[in-house]
Amino acid sequence: MSPAAFRALSLALHNLSSRELELCSPRRLLTTVLSSSGREIFDIPLSDLDGICRHDALIGEVAINIRVDSRINDRLRDFRDEAGRRLGRSVSVIEAINACAYVLNEGL
Repeated sequence: MSPAAFRALSLALHNLSSRELELCSPRRLLTTVLSSSGREIFDIPLSDLDGICRHDALIGEVAINIRVDSRINDRLRDFRDEAGRRLGRSVSVIEAINACAYVLNEGL
């Protein structure tokens, strides 16, 4: 992941940890966003979604590995499919992770 994407993820982890009053992991971040009953990640405006899902701007030298439960992986796939349909192109896992960070950082 790129340094900018890593900073966004780190800020989202800080925001979630502050809200929950405990140190949260990237796995917990994805679980929180993708399990939300409000499904905010699916409500990201198309103009914002297009800016968030820019694979070339997100790839880089920072390596991350996030293991998630199959239920959360299914929801991540659902988001990728829906975002891909809306954008007219495929959406990668790193783009979906960036969208999760966006939801927590923007307070959607």
